[in-house]
Amino acid sequence: MSLIERALNKAREAGPAASIPATAGSAGDAEPVRGDTGGSLQAAAGAPVRPPVSRVAENPQLMISESMLSEAGLLAPPAQQRQITAEYRHVKRRLLAEIQAGTASRAVMIASALPGEGKSFSSANLAMSLAMEPDFNVLLIDADVIKPNLTRVFGLAGQPGLMDAAADDSIDVETLIVSTNIEGLSFLPAGRMNPNATEYFASARMQEIFRQLMAVPGRLLVVDTLPLLLTTEARALAPLAGQVLLVVRAESTPRQAVLESLNLLGGDANVKMLLNAAVRTKALAYLGYGYGYGYSYNYGDGDGVSKSGDDVRA
Repeated sequence: MSLIERALNKAREAGPAASIPATAGSAGDAEPVRGDTGGSLQAAAGAPVRPPVSRVAENPQLMISESMLSEAGLLAPPAQQRQITAEYRHVKRRLLAEIQAGTASRAVMIASALPGEGKSFSSANLAMSLAMEPDFNVLLIDADVIKPNLTRVFGLAGQPGLMDAAADDSIDVETLIVSTNIEGLSFLPAGRMNPNATEYFASARMQEIFRQLMAVPGRLLVVDTLPLLLTTEARALAPLAGQVLLVVRAESTPRQAVLESLNLLGGDANVKMLLNAAVRTKALAYLGYGYGYGYSYNYGDGDGVSKSGDDVRA
C-alpha cells in the first residue's frame, strides 16, 4: 500500500475529530521547541504559542490524489511503494530522533546542489511519511520561489504564499496555509515571485514567519528549497532550519558540487546526505549502506522532480 493510500485510509478511519495528543515529553507539548543547535531558530522566542491544529481537515482546500502525484513524478510505481515507504520511514526516524531529543528544531530543509537531483520528490515523500506520525502535523512549504514545482503540481500557481508573507508584514502567514485531504498534512505555496527574494529570505521578517509557524505545538516544517549553487535563496533560509537534507544524485552530482554546497551551508549547519538513484550492490549491503532500504529506482528527471527513489546514507 502506498504512502498516500495509507494516509488517506487513516484519515477516513480517524474522522473529523482527530487532533494532536499532548503527551508528556512529546512534540505535542505546550513548549513549541525544546532546543536548537548550530544557531537554528527557536520558535519560543517572540511568538505566542498557538493552539494545536486538527490533523484532519473537515473541508480540505486541496485534494491530493495518487494520480496527481504519479503524473508529476512525485510517486513511485505501485510495485515499489512498499520499498519506498520503508526508506522514508528510515529517513524520518533519524530526523525525529533529534527533534524529540530537543537537539534540533522542527524545521527540516530539503536542499540540493543542482537541479534535477530529486529534491521535490524527496520533500513530498518525506512530508507524507512524517504525516503518518500521530503526534505531529506536517506543513510542507514550497520555498522554491523561482521554479515552484510543488505549487504548480497542486494547482496553486499564482496563489499567495510564503513570498507574499515575507514581503508584506501585514499578512498572517497562517491564513495562506492550504489544508489537504491527507491526515496530518497541510501545504504553504511559494507565492508570487519577487526579484528581492534573497533579501526577504534573509530578513528578520522571515525569522518571524518561521517562529509563527513553529508556535503551533507538534507542527513539523518540511521546506523544499532552491538549488544551492544556482541561487542564493536556499542559503539564506538554511540558518532557520534545525536539519538540512542534502539530496545528491548518484553517478550524476559532481563531487565538487557537493563539497561547495556543504561549504555554503557552513560548518554549523546540521546536514545529512540523501543519496538518490543509487544502484544497490552486494558490497553496499555488506557495508551497511542501503541494507533493507537502499534500492535503485527509475522514475524521472529534471526540474527538481526525481524519477528515482532515495538510498539513504545519512
